[in-house]
Amino acid sequence: MVVKKKRVLLVILVLVQALLVWAGPDEVYQNRLQALKSPLEFVYNPAVKPFIEEYLANPEATKELLSRSKHFFPFIEKTLRSKGLPTDLKYLAATVSALNPSAVNTGGSSGLWMMAYPVSKMYKVKVNTYIDERRDPFRSTLVAGQHFKDLYSIYKTWPLAIASYGCSPVTLNKCIHLSNNSFYFWDIYPYMPAFCKDLYPRVIATAYIFNYYKEHGLALFEPKQEWETDSILVNKWLSFQQISAVTEVGVEELRILNPVFRKDVIPFNAEGYYVRIPKSKSKRFEMLRDSVYRPIQASEIQAEPIDKMQTAPAETPTGTVKPFTKKKVIYTVKKGDNINDLADWYDVSVYEIKSWNKLKSGKLNYGRKLTIWVDGAKLGYYKKISKMSSAQKKKIKRKD
Repeated sequence: MVVKKKRVLLVILVLVQALLVWAGPDEVYQNRLQALKSPLEFVYNPAVKPFIEEYLANPEATKELLSRSKHFFPFIEKTLRSKGLPTDLKYLAATVSALNPSAVNTGGSSGLWMMAYPVSKMYKVKVNTYIDERRDPFRSTLVAGQHFKDLYSIYKTWPLAIASYGCSPVTLNKCIHLSNNSFYFWDIYPYMPAFCKDLYPRVIATAYIFNYYKEHGLALFEPKQEWETDSILVNKWLSFQQISAVTEVGVEELRILNPVFRKDVIPFNAEGYYVRIPKSKSKRFEMLRDSVYRPIQASEIQAEPIDKMQTAPAETPTGTVKPFTKKKVIYTVKKGDNINDLADWYDVSVYEIKSWNKLKSGKLNYGRKLTIWVDGAKLGYYKKISKMSSAQKKKIKRKD
């Protein structure tokens, strides 16, 4: 009886597949996308078809992307969920960077979410000669999540929020005006520039391939990269070659695990930077930590082209650690204070304030004393801020 049921099911499956083939690819894609219930509105349009076929025409690259998702999707989903966002936004990351945190495009956008420099500046993401926090998968996902919330609050529809991420709200608003102020993506589509109009159809194609890769004979394989890692705190100038020599982890593997460091060098920072290495090698590093540090040679600094218009200057290693010029101030949280204003007043980032004070969120409790590291040359000025009235502190923001 069980064998008969299995045979019947097999016959039904074969018939369904035959009907789908007979129906033609457009109808197949349409029916399958209709079955995906998502707030992102995965509606089939002929503009989506070329991007689905692009994935199918490059099976090895597609399988590589699918396999990377096993590492990146879990924490992306968790972060998006914590911000009340649709987890299907993960397909946007897969679309723009192929889940490669080191990805860079010709426009200077970088990281897992291919974040543009103006966006990183807006959310105070550190980008300079040595550090690019857009390439930190965790940090960039948090920032991208906040950016998506802001874009959705403008357009109230995910297709347009995604389109505006591909260009900018200014550009998209011009396209909306040209379409007689329609807020339906496909009405605005003909008026959009290519780099803006293609992003949403590509996201739909990515969602399709992630949900129906088996139907196209694509199989996942285990990624070669070892993702089980430990984080080690480094607070001196240190090169990947020095770490490699001690831990026997290849420089290329260190680059993959630590895309945030642009030149194969960890620069000096008061709080230090966390460097990820395979868990199996972390004990070896701790045992030989004292013998790791030495002056960095010029040959150890990766020659990566830097766009001077899109990066802030940073210190350079000279063989000895530069004198530390930061000074500590203590700020007592007042009623009505928020972390963004605090970052403005002291010319630091929200991320730094959280890091220095081990804050899990941006919420500030009244009366809490916060440690902030400021430019030592302006210590007197920064000390006065804690004693200022609300009106005086508002003037600081207006001057900025």
